[in-house]
Amino acid sequence: MSTSGISTVLTNINDAFSGKTSGIDVASTVSALMQLQERPLTQLQSDQSAVKLQISTLGTIASELSQLQTATNNLKDNFGALSQKTVTSSQPTLVTATAQNSATAGTHTVIVQQLAATSSSYSVPIADPTTLAGTTLTIAYGDPNNPSKTDTITLPNPVKTLQDVADAINSSAGNTGVTASVITDASGQRLTLVSKNSGAAGNLTVRGAVTFNQGVAGKDALLTVDGVPVDSASNTVTGAVTGLTFLATGADPNTTVQIGVTPDTSTAATAVNDFVTAYNAVIQSINAQYTPDSSGDLGPLEADGSLRTLQTQMLELAGYSVSGVGQYVNLQSLGVEMQDDGTLQINTDTLQDTLENHFSDFQTFFQSTQGYGQAIGTMLSQITDATQGTVSVDVAGLTTQNNDLTQQITDFQDRMNTVQQQLTQEYSELNVLLQEYPQQIANINTQLAALNPNSKS
Repeated sequence: MSTSGISTVLTNINDAFSGKTSGIDVASTVSALMQLQERPLTQLQSDQSAVKLQISTLGTIASELSQLQTATNNLKDNFGALSQKTVTSSQPTLVTATAQNSATAGTHTVIVQQLAATSSSYSVPIADPTTLAGTTLTIAYGDPNNPSKTDTITLPNPVKTLQDVADAINSSAGNTGVTASVITDASGQRLTLVSKNSGAAGNLTVRGAVTFNQGVAGKDALLTVDGVPVDSASNTVTGAVTGLTFLATGADPNTTVQIGVTPDTSTAATAVNDFVTAYNAVIQSINAQYTPDSSGDLGPLEADGSLRTLQTQMLELAGYSVSGVGQYVNLQSLGVEMQDDGTLQINTDTLQDTLENHFSDFQTFFQSTQGYGQAIGTMLSQITDATQGTVSVDVAGLTTQNNDLTQQITDFQDRMNTVQQQLTQEYSELNVLLQEYPQQIANINTQLAALNPNSKS
């Protein structure tokens, strides 16, 4: 409470003693006195707010470090961004391909002799579907003379429409290999069956109460891949080359298609950009603690020694050099340059040349067991360790400090509640006395006047 506040309280008490007022305002008097008593509480709360802001700021930096670790892992992971492949085809109307991370860069030759086909059969026109009620349908798959399996389907009795027959086939427990439907043409309605499996193994031979004709014969796709004959039940061919999936879209036995597999430099460049962005976010958050704002104030962590340690660790990370892994020894050598403020900037021309002409060395730099990716991955794991990491240890210490302040504030508030109760009681009693005081003075004056009638009050 200010000096003027104390003066006001004293003046109110003096006015009550002199009879100018009747007593004092106990509530406002106690409130004014409590402001003086509670000054240490304000300081404790201010200290706690500062600690909480430090914890929050460290939380932001911890999140940015986590993003940097994710970006680093994407570069050093053998199945990450640097393992992505781009695939080209010299004749995409005949065959295209997609590549998994395990695919090896190179060129493959493909000839498509025959596309796979899905077998279908259709019945003669059926004028009266009720005649099929209770009959049996036998469907053989594969070679008609030596089928790989056979479905036997008994149709329900009764049936009213041909669609009833199709529905019964589709829902039959004995049907595992065909889909039935009804097609209407100029001759009437026909029951059609389409194999659920493409290729020769799904070829249909149908026998039943009505005659079925083969619509399309089931056959396998026939390709030659790098001179090796390949038979596939589907036009999507996997397993012929490790990590590659071919999609045959047309057949031409006289045309050789070149399938090229190259590193996906675009994805790799994006991964490097992501790493630089994540790294710069951490550095900029650190730098902000030592940069005055518009009021000249520094950041909440400007006096935090752990932040200086983290800053040093980050700069070591950016400038770390390796040897024995090719022509690239550090980030700058492949086009990632450090600026005066500690942030990183990509030299686009240098990085592009690295990706296009020296991708193998670039990949080795990040993914070799002795390379940069492994080294900084280990460093980041130590920095971000949940118990021993630089930020974690700092946050743990500040959290303990915050908890101590919370307890101090609680204890202080409990004491202040007691003090307020005591002051309220004391000043309530004083107020009673002050309210009685003018009457007591009047009584005394009356008594004195009676003792000496000739005197003045």
